[in-house]
Amino acid sequence: MCILLNAGRIGSARTQCLYAFRALEKPMDDAHLGGILRFLKAEEHLPERYGLPNEAFLPLFFTLRFGGAWCYASATLRTVSIMKKTTVYDDTAKAGYTLEELFLFVDPELVSREGTVCRLEKCGEEEERLRVERPFKVGIAPERIIKMTVNPRSMQISTCELPAETMDFEGSTAFTIAHEMEHLEETTIRGRHLWEFRFL
Repeated sequence: MCILLNAGRIGSARTQCLYAFRALEKPMDDAHLGGILRFLKAEEHLPERYGLPNEAFLPLFFTLRFGGAWCYASATLRTVSIMKKTTVYDDTAKAGYTLEELFLFVDPELVSREGTVCRLEKCGEEEERLRVERPFKVGIAPERIIKMTVNPRSMQISTCELPAETMDFEGSTAFTIAHEMEHLEETTIRGRHLWEFRFL
């Protein structure tokens, strides 16, 4: 999903996240409200910590909240966020957790594509899924990389900046990156419609 703006700023990331927290519209006790506000305050400091404009972090905040991948584009800045999941499972204890690694790519470029995979994808701008072709492997070279690690077992979120170097992904993560980069390049996803399929 892409947030495209032609001009101007869209306000602080905190303001956007207040909209995302629809729970704020519902009655709640002080402890609940206080927890939300503390979360938003910590989130608000992230762009400043990394010396980026607030809107650069919107895709990352949206991925954290809603899942999936998001992108942002203005006349001077492009960012893409994706999520990579790893499930850690103890077969003896019969328990585990799924660690989420969220990557925010600042001004990314696709530098390599390998293979072709036909698949169905649903984009928020389309009423139904489209048949598209995606590379099985991609190499992405951003100017900066911010990594957010979300641990649902410890309920902790950490962030760090990774070296700005080419990162390679394959499979579903590669499909997602290609989808978001297509949004940045063309704003709309192109593909074949479901009604073009034939029943056998």
